Amino acid sequence: MTFYISTVKELTMGHAAEISVFVSILIVNLIVMYCINQVQQSPYMDEIFHIRQAKHYCHGNFTVWDPMITTLPGLYLITVGILKPFILLLGVDTACSVAGLRLINILFQAGTFYVLRAIYKTIHSTPQADNKEADKVALVTAITLTFFPLLHFFTFLYYTDPGSTFFVLLMYLFHLHGNKTLAAFMGGMSILFRQTNIVWVIFMAGLSAADVIQDWMNNHAHVKKKDKTQQAPLTDGQTFQSFLKLLFGDFKHAPQKLLRLIGCVIMQCLYYIITMVLFGLFVHLNKGIVVGDRSQHEACLNFPQIFYFVSFTVLFLGPYMIRPSRIINFILFSVNHLTLTVGFLAISYAIVNKYTYVHLYLISDNRHYTFYVWSKIYERLPQIRYALIPSYYYGIFSLLQTMKYKNVFWKLVFIICLFASTIPQKLLEFRYFILPYLLYRLNVRFVSWKELALEVLIYFTVNVFTIYMFIAKPFKWGDNVDLQRFMW
Repeated sequence: MTFYISTVKELTMGHAAEISVFVSILIVNLIVMYCINQVQQSPYMDEIFHIRQAKHYCHGNFTVWDPMITTLPGLYLITVGILKPFILLLGVDTACSVAGLRLINILFQAGTFYVLRAIYKTIHSTPQADNKEADKVALVTAITLTFFPLLHFFTFLYYTDPGSTFFVLLMYLFHLHGNKTLAAFMGGMSILFRQTNIVWVIFMAGLSAADVIQDWMNNHAHVKKKDKTQQAPLTDGQTFQSFLKLLFGDFKHAPQKLLRLIGCVIMQCLYYIITMVLFGLFVHLNKGIVVGDRSQHEACLNFPQIFYFVSFTVLFLGPYMIRPSRIINFILFSVNHLTLTVGFLAISYAIVNKYTYVHLYLISDNRHYTFYVWSKIYERLPQIRYALIPSYYYGIFSLLQTMKYKNVFWKLVFIICLFASTIPQKLLEFRYFILPYLLYRLNVRFVSWKELALEVLIYFTVNVFTIYMFIAKPFKWGDNVDLQRFMW
């Protein structure tokens, strides 16, 4: 009961200032959506398939399926559930018009704002913190991330991204509050929007397992016998080494304790495991993750996707990641760990050389910004992909430094899930980075108002540019009468 009361308090902000912020965000989004609807009244890009499918559901035709759609019907089912009263009142054609369907994502973004604020407060709340200051930071951070350019742009189109993001973040919030049942349910809902969200269900299970393992280590008899006068905290390497030592020690001398640990992990992850088993059953029956057209969605080992994500994150979080002191620390680290540095550069060179994949869509569709990133940088200057390797090294160093306060198990779980969500993707698509970026950013500690203000400025500038380009700079493809527009 305490959890539900605290959650309701988090999700129903009572202060007038906070409500006014929410209303302001809603008004801004409705104005932008109105402008977009004025210039693009017909479905655009993937909306052609999504809106066509949603209209079938609005008419009650649940057996019809567009083979071009590769995701499960979560978006359409939620849409019908929300719009049903309006369908009865206004009719299908009005309620399920292009503009009507696009409004669904405005609602998802509104919910995402509340959830972002609640997550940030939950992660960063401390007994010593100034509550008023912490509330301000949480509120401004939530506003900022609500306008994260990738997520914000697709709020105005009938895409799966806003709904997918909302349910994954809601899963994270329930997980942080200890309600694994609701968290797993929300994870299942997110999978209905995008199958790859199973990775973030695994992330929650991994965090649960990490908590159990950390408690087991802290309470282990061998650890308790150690000298408690040692005040210096263990490094990540030392913590992991200690974990392995305790693990193998119990395996050899006290296997019953190890079985008890495994049992505790399973119990803490039970509802996530059930979700994973059900997803595995779906994959088996469907003979793959993708539904519909699979021709352009073949998995591969596109290892450079990690480098693209790192670059993406460092650029959007530049105020936190690119600082003189950190650059100096990076140089010193690289010199002091020369073997590691040389090894990273050599392995990265081999990865970029052998595992760089170029999807057909990336080089053929000039409506996407990734087309210009690839054609103007990577393709025009083939050696640039190798010249950028040192910057990737810095980016990884900076990302890990920012998460220095997290324990090694959290970092390992996040890195594994980041790899699983990006590397199999052949297509360089910035939308794939939305969830790992937000989950990472929510765990970044507040530094000062200066960094947060600069982050707001970056988001605002990018949003103004991309929305302006979409609305004001259409172009044509040869004799095709339809206008094409720039987008993420």
